[in-house]
Amino acid sequence: MQLTYRGVKYQVSDDRATVVESGATGRYRGAQWVGYKAASAVPQPNHTLCWRGVMYQTNGEPVAAAAAPVIEAPILPPRQRARDPIAETHRHAILKSLEHRLNVARTQGNQDLINLLEDEWQQFA
Repeated sequence: MQLTYRGVKYQVSDDRATVVESGATGRYRGAQWVGYKAASAVPQPNHTLCWRGVMYQTNGEPVAAAAAPVIEAPILPPRQRARDPIAETHRHAILKSLEHRLNVARTQGNQDLINLLEDEWQQFA
């Protein structure tokens, strides 16, 4: 039988799974209900997919090493990282926030916090 869904025509296969009673019974809105289950396991297609860079298969088996492409991000030397204007703007904002926190700690006289913030300042310098 040929059907159409949203303008796309497709053929319906007459292959139907054989079912048997599952033994589950009950009542739904006053009517007797009998449950059915597939007589044999229906084979599912196996696909190799990638989510956030991790390869996996839909059947749960591990992906072979040859099938998983290794994608590595380039590691830039520190000089090239500093040239990135967005990274430099971000670094400037962090240093400005650190300077403000250091001034507040000095105003409060909290020597432990001052020492921690000065160590953090040295890491950015």
